[in-house]
Amino acid sequence: MNPQKFLIPDGIEYYSGKEALLFERLKSSVLDIFKKYRYQFVVTPIIDSLNNLTNLNGDNLKNYTTRISHTRDLGVRADITPQIVRLDYQSHQINKSNKYCYMGDIYRETSSSFDRNNPFQIGAEYFGPVSDSTDIELIKMCYEVVSLSRTKSIVIDLSDSFFINNFLSTIKISDRNKDELISLINMKSIDEIKVLLKESKVPKRKYDELSELISFDGPLTIINKIKNFCERYSYNALENVKAISNISNKLKTLKGITINIDLCSLKTMDYESGFNYSFYVNNLRKPIALGGRYDSYKCNDGSTRNATGFSIDLKDVITVYEK
Repeated sequence: MNPQKFLIPDGIEYYSGKEALLFERLKSSVLDIFKKYRYQFVVTPIIDSLNNLTNLNGDNLKNYTTRISHTRDLGVRADITPQIVRLDYQSHQINKSNKYCYMGDIYRETSSSFDRNNPFQIGAEYFGPVSDSTDIELIKMCYEVVSLSRTKSIVIDLSDSFFINNFLSTIKISDRNKDELISLINMKSIDEIKVLLKESKVPKRKYDELSELISFDGPLTIINKIKNFCERYSYNALENVKAISNISNKLKTLKGITINIDLCSLKTMDYESGFNYSFYVNNLRKPIALGGRYDSYKCNDGSTRNATGFSIDLKDVITVYEK
């Protein structure tokens, strides 16, 4: 083979030498963390049926997942979580709760220069009755994984998609403009939001409501302001606010972290439906870890199988690894 033609495609990474050894050591350390929290390790294939790869709500999975066969219903996974959901579905009638953990390659098409096409996804998923203590344990587990990078400072954003979903349900707007609005909310682009809502003939009072909702981005001390907001705009969200406050207070003892509340953080996958969170570290222009609650599937009796979990690209841990 002509070495001059051995070109690594954009968005694809190789590891060799010390980095390759570090990668393997980190994988072993992650498995130790999973074992400590008693999560069952499972291995799923990178190629699976499209149905198994896109079985959760939201459009992101469908948009990210790459089809590889026109004669068979096969694709390359963009997220391992849907495969874990399928595993839980096989045993949910026997087990009231399941705790799974995983790691493996995924592939995501992306035009962003900050994202790679071949992440190595690791994560953990809990299925069953979800409580604050469940998420607290998962966040602590996630914290230990992120801490493998030896970073000295970690910021955890706590959020709840109930608030923005509740707002969106009260306005009449086209699907196209709704997608654009969500993007602008994510960027907190107030001026552009104002123009879009005006063009969509959304009443000014709804713009004022959304502006205030976006402003809730700060320390735990903003909780009382959020409660007042919920009363004034009839948001039935006292339990949601209580959960954020409780979880935040229980995480204060973690070393080197800053807890932040951001009610309009939309960084997580769009299948998440409630409390969610994002981890940030220095020298990375995106969240290093994402997690939260979601509805995994409908059971035969019509009830919803609740779930919560987190995921990290282990290659990001290597990127910010402090030697």
